[in-house]
Amino acid sequence: MTHSGSNDSSELLSVAQTAKLLDVTRQRIHDLIKNGQIIARKLGRYYYIEAAEVERYQNQPTGKPYQPRSTTSQANSIDNRQ
Repeated sequence: MTHSGSNDSSELLSVAQTAKLLDVTRQRIHDLIKNGQIIARKLGRYYYIEAAEVERYQNQPTGKPYQPRSTTSQANSIDNRQ
């Protein structure tokens, strides 16, 4: 009989390990967890993050979403002032 471990095959990382991987502070990881940007499990007093979740977070696009410029003149443009 083989032992497969737990039902969840993904590796759990501590907050400190996650912070080191992302090159941020542990407090930043706690802020990301609190804001829902990183999903974590709380086991006892500590949070643990799945390695797949860290990878998902790293692959997110950063910055403001792309919004194409309008080709029509805008009402509050400097050129349209009276």
